[in-house]
Amino acid sequence: MADDKPLNDNQVHDRLHAALEALGTADGETIHGDTALKTARRSLVLLQLGVLTSQAKGDAGNDNVKDPVEP
Repeated sequence: MADDKPLNDNQVHDRLHAALEALGTADGETIHGDTALKTARRSLVLLQLGVLTSQAKGDAGNDNVKDPVEP
């Protein structure tokens, strides 16, 4: 599947949700793995909420996600 076309907000949300589902609900065997899984799940949920919030507000930008290039 070629990913050269920009994704709309619904497609972005769907992919974030798919990533969350792919992680499943199992705990990590080690503290390192468990921490990584829990952090990834929380981050994906927050990103999904950010997309939905911006859609609901009708904002073109997303104040919930900072540009990593900006200081």
